[in-house]
Amino acid sequence: MKKIIFLIVVSTLLVACGNKEKANNVPDNAAVEQNSINTTAPADAPFNFTHFELEIEYDKDISYDVSYEKEKNGIEVKIEDELNKKMIQGNEAMDTLLPIFKSFTFDATTDSDVVIDEVLQKFGQPNNFKTVEIEITFADGTKKEYRRTQ
Repeated sequence: MKKIIFLIVVSTLLVACGNKEKANNVPDNAAVEQNSINTTAPADAPFNFTHFELEIEYDKDISYDVSYEKEKNGIEVKIEDELNKKMIQGNEAMDTLLPIFKSFTFDATTDSDVVIDEVLQKFGQPNNFKTVEIEITFADGTKKEYRRTQ
């Protein structure tokens, strides 16, 4: 509950202040986060989730983070790549993420290890990480968290 309130407050502040993370080049048929649990993505939706967070921690406090959230009032997307000292957001980040997201084959019922392996492979991330955490809200409202520590 605290997380939802926090997200609402942060979203309100970001909308009020303007936001470079907003993307406007997203397919019209992308699944949209809803307040009710039993929503579904359109049959032709490009991917089956409305929220995707990826956090990979490497040695020396270096991380690779991806954030994607589609709501009724727009999409926020950002990639922070400390390995390559690069941060992109908005349309540029969406252009990078779109082919990756479209290539995902997992859904809410897929085994955790399979999801983690596929995400690491599709993002081309090295296996020498300390931890990887993935949070996904699927279009039907199912929320999943995946975690692996080495």
